[in-house]
Amino acid sequence: MKKILVSVILALVMLIGVSGMALADDATTTTVTWDGAGEVSASVDSGDSNGGVTTGGDLIQGTLTVVDSNNNPYSYGVDSFSSHLNASVTNGIIDTGVARVNSYVPMYGNGGQVDNAFVGVTDGTASMAFRSTTNYAQLVNASYGYQLAGGHNIVVSNAAYYFIDRFISDGRDNSGEVIADGDGTATLDCMSSEASGAWDLKLGRGAGCYTDANFSATGTAGTFQAIGIGNNSVVFNGMGFSSGGGTLSVIANWLNNFNISDYSLTAH
Repeated sequence: MKKILVSVILALVMLIGVSGMALADDATTTTVTWDGAGEVSASVDSGDSNGGVTTGGDLIQGTLTVVDSNNNPYSYGVDSFSSHLNASVTNGIIDTGVARVNSYVPMYGNGGQVDNAFVGVTDGTASMAFRSTTNYAQLVNASYGYQLAGGHNIVVSNAAYYFIDRFISDGRDNSGEVIADGDGTATLDCMSSEASGAWDLKLGRGAGCYTDANFSATGTAGTFQAIGIGNNSVVFNGMGFSSGGGTLSVIANWLNNFNISDYSLTAH
């Protein structure tokens, strides 16, 4: 069993817990929990992938569970890996992500895929659920059964200001991103996304899940932007338009309320 690198930096006034468990040739599971005020930064590097979280605020709660499966499927030299976060913050930030380093290159291209989610709130609360997995073939964020109550991935409540950023890239200059800010309340659904060194990149769709790529907000004012970058094409599936490559984006400046039912995109 190879070693994994675990790093935890904290400045909490209440409680933090860190646990890890491994048996030879079995999965290595690292769990970090926190409940208090201050800051926590935790990361786990398996050698094939890495995942972690940075959070801070007046009140922060959450759990990060990272699993290095130590399984080496088909003797391809790459272990399966997962990072699962469920967290909340008052007047602060949550930033989490996974980077896929290794791949079975002869069949699935190079590694280099990145999956990230961020939310920050001023004078409000936010919650986030995030689950990303990697293996020899690809990075997948399939959150069916892992979302917040109501089927959401990010929820903001009663904020004087919030900022949301959801991003995925495949290491080949194809990427998808959703950015939103404003005041009041907001929900972002991103049921599934996927990226690899060989196939199309998808944000808000794919990964064996039904498409659930909705953003809705209520407040005084805000903005929403969906951005696709593709070497050969970008397709906004739910909105019905596409480009032959380059950058394709949708920008909305809204007052009082806003909703988009399907911002999902495919980039190639």
